[in-house]
Order: sequence, then structure tokens, then C-alpha cells
Amino acid sequence: MIGKIINKKSIYYASTLFIALLVGFYGGIVDILQTSAVLEVNQTLQYPPYFFPMLGVFKILGAIALLLPRSFSTIKQWAYAGFTFDFIAASYSHFAVGDSLDKIIAPLVILGILAISYFLKNKF
Repeated sequence: MIGKIINKKSIYYASTLFIALLVGFYGGIVDILQTSAVLEVNQTLQYPPYFFPMLGVFKILGAIALLLPRSFSTIKQWAYAGFTFDFIAASYSHFAVGDSLDKIIAPLVILGILAISYFLKNKF
């Protein structure tokens, strides 16, 4: 019974929507607006001031690309690659400055969700 409810298609859509909506749109807007949370993270990481707004624009573009139909496969591939680099770089950045383990692992967990979306995208 549960197999009929939870299938590959629903897992794909859930993981893709999670990345697109939470990371892409919400995260992108937060980065562009440079909220207090972003400024606090930047206080630790010491990126240049223009970095987070630029990253925010790329996150929003990546989110849009993930939501495009299957016929835009090359653009989607670039979005998956871009998010992969973002999550790995975020994890390493937190590691490099000696941040706590939760800040190092969180981007890798999100990378796992992205991987689920990527590997299921053509399976139905």
C-alpha cells in the first residue's frame, strides 16, 4: 500500500521542489537582500560584500532551471552542477573556518536531497 503512495515520481517532485523553493527561491532572495542571517554567516566566512547577492541570483536562476520541463535537459544539467558546487563549497567553507559540525554537514545533507532529485529525474 505504501509503495503505491510513495513512488519514484513523488519522491522526485518532493526533492526537486524542496531544492527549488527552499534553497533556490527562498535562499536566493535572502542572499540578495543580505538579511541579518546572511551577514552573520559572512562575518564568519569573510566573503567579499558582493558575493551573496551574486550567489542569490544564481540560486534563483538554478531554481527556475530545475522547474523547467524535461526538454530543457542541458540547462537542468547546469543547474544540478551549479547547486552541487554551491553545497560542496558551502560545506568546505564552514569546515575551513572551523565552524560547528552541523554547519559543515547541513549543505551535504541538502546535496543528498539534490542527488535524489537528479537520479530520479528520468526514471518515470
